[in-house]
Amino acid sequence: MATTIQTFTCRFQPMLSQRPPGLTYPSLTKYSATVKWWSYVDDRLDGRGDAKMIKAHVEVKAYSIQEARKLVTREWGHYAAVGTIVEVA
Repeated sequence: MATTIQTFTCRFQPMLSQRPPGLTYPSLTKYSATVKWWSYVDDRLDGRGDAKMIKAHVEVKAYSIQEARKLVTREWGHYAAVGTIVEVA
């Protein structure tokens, strides 16, 4: 049985650069981050089944890898562990 990994889009956007006119602006780059969290198979109130690790990818646009990690952590950090962030070609 093949498992599919869901892909989500980050809902937070990068801060727009506030620079004087004439300076070059860095371009937005698309990054992908892996997030993992534990979820119960059966999470009804009267009975919980076994827990299993859920994995997903989050796509985010940012000016740098550090900003991408910050945006993904802002959205997913309270219940998921944010893994490696890679640039999407």
